[in-house]
Amino acid sequence: MQLTITFIILGITILLFITNRVRADLVALLSLLTLVVFKVLTPSEALAGFSNSVVIMIAKHYSL
Repeated sequence: MQLTITFIILGITILLFITNRVRADLVALLSLLTLVVFKVLTPSEALAGFSNSVVIMIAKHYSL
């Protein structure tokens, strides 16, 4: 079941990235939140990526 949910979220995320109707950073955060809501990821797993310096650098780029 989790695999199906993950692929559905991935498909919607890719579609939203391609159409560019919603900002890319918002799409990424909503996808992450959706994975947590459906219990595919734990909150600690979801937040673990934010300790990576590359994520901080990308976030800083979008805030400019």
